[in-house]
Amino acid sequence: MFYEIRTEHPRTGRGADLVHYMDEIVVPLHRAMGMDVLGTFTAAGDDEAFVWIRRFEDDTERTRVLDAVHQHPRFAGVAATVSTLVARSGSTVRLDPAPGSRLR
Repeated sequence: MFYEIRTEHPRTGRGADLVHYMDEIVVPLHRAMGMDVLGTFTAAGDDEAFVWIRRFEDDTERTRVLDAVHQHPRFAGVAATVSTLVARSGSTVRLDPAPGSRLR
């Protein structure tokens, strides 16, 4: 099992729009396709970052879920809208829980 912390960076002045779209459209689509999205966040004191934490059992599950999202009939429209809200590509950090982690 592993986690991903993904950060999206909105266009100037579009932070609230990005948060709303991610929470109302993007994350529900990912969840409907089987992704475990543990939470969504804004960075304290920074309107220019939207962070979401995703959990996967393994690389095979990650590939399967992301393929399902990208092949969904709504994805093209969702991706087009996200591109109007996001200033630059998101960054992703993969975390593998340590043996003593409560998140194993």
